[in-house]
Amino acid sequence: MPYKPPFEPTDQIVETALEIAEMVGRLTPDSELSASPTLHRKLRIRTIHSSLAIEQNTLTMDQVTGILNGDRVLGPPDEIREVQNAKRAYDLLRELNPFDRGDLLRAHGVMMDGLRKDAGMFRTKNAGVYDGDRLIHAGTPAGYVPEVTAELFEWMRTTNMHPLVASCVFHYEFEFIHPFSDGNGRVGRLWHTLLLSRWREMLAWLPVESMIRERQGGYYAALNESNSAGSSTAFVAFMLAAIRDAMRPFCTRKSEKDLFEDRVLNFMAANPFCTVAEVAEAVGSAMRTTERTIAALKKDKRVRRVGSPRAGRWEIL
Repeated sequence: MPYKPPFEPTDQIVETALEIAEMVGRLTPDSELSASPTLHRKLRIRTIHSSLAIEQNTLTMDQVTGILNGDRVLGPPDEIREVQNAKRAYDLLRELNPFDRGDLLRAHGVMMDGLRKDAGMFRTKNAGVYDGDRLIHAGTPAGYVPEVTAELFEWMRTTNMHPLVASCVFHYEFEFIHPFSDGNGRVGRLWHTLLLSRWREMLAWLPVESMIRERQGGYYAALNESNSAGSSTAFVAFMLAAIRDAMRPFCTRKSEKDLFEDRVLNFMAANPFCTVAEVAEAVGSAMRTTERTIAALKKDKRVRRVGSPRAGRWEIL
């Protein structure tokens, strides 16, 4: 009989899922979350920093930004490697098949490259989920991991459950199985984002990991509650609330000034060697207006000029 994860929908879960679906539906294809490379880069940095901070990585947001910019950053070598690996893993989102266990192993191999000898392999010893030194949950016995993981992926591939809810159920079941010796948390969050992005592509950039980090105590409490109840219901409710709250900043109307600045930054990001005159022409603005806007963006440290005025390039910060 096919595996069916234990889960009971509640009125709160249905209401939150509908709210998220409505928020996503209001976003147009040219909305900032959908189409802004500047925002995408900013959100990806936040995502990587938050997901690794949950795993006790001590690097700051500025250090993570520097590493991803290719700058020389001082810090623990393994923590720097974690950032580099996470960037490579998130860059694979468009290529990965969310229903393919082989791709799951590939993602884990990238995420844990140089950090674990068994990167890209299911664990062969028993393990558990910890909050600091406290054992929260003992994972599935190692000998059963390949089998139960295959059953979970088959359920995800064939379920008729709404993708928003199904992705949360999968996330819980993945952490319950705890299929790897290390890296389960960061890979589980990556895979949740992958599943969301297959429902709506723009959600590949949604910083759900940042919301989880802000509510880390609630994250572990929801895991505990679901473990005790033998059902993912509490965890699904927590994750849907996190997704909803991560969506909210992108569903508010921006001022004309903010929208104009976004157009300027987006053009610069796509054309780093452009001149101010080319920016003005591209955004349909007077030269003096464009110059004032760029000066304000430089003052706010949102963009800087690298090199000479004639031969240099723009760098979005």
